[in-house]
Amino acid sequence: MRLKANGEVSPETILEHRGARKDAVALSEKAWSHLERLLLHYGQVETGYKSRALPFREGDTDGDYDHLARVLEWSAGGDDAEDAVE
Repeated sequence: MRLKANGEVSPETILEHRGARKDAVALSEKAWSHLERLLLHYGQVETGYKSRALPFREGDTDGDYDHLARVLEWSAGGDDAEDAVE
C-alpha cells in the first residue's frame, strides 16, 4: 500500500511492471537462476572482485569495505610513483 502526501492510499505491487502482470513463482525462479550464475562466476579462481563496481560513485570513499580495498591510497596517487601517498 502506498500512502500519499494528500492522504490518498493506493495499492501497489511488485508483480506488475509496465502494465504486465508477473508471476511471483516465475520471478523467484528467475532471481534464483541469476544468483546461481553469479555464484558460479565468482566461484572461479580467475574471477576477481571489483571494489568499485559503480564508476559514478568514484569519489565516494566511505563505503563499508573501502578500507580493505585501500581506496583512499589508490585514489590519492598520481601518474608517477612520486605522487603516491605513503
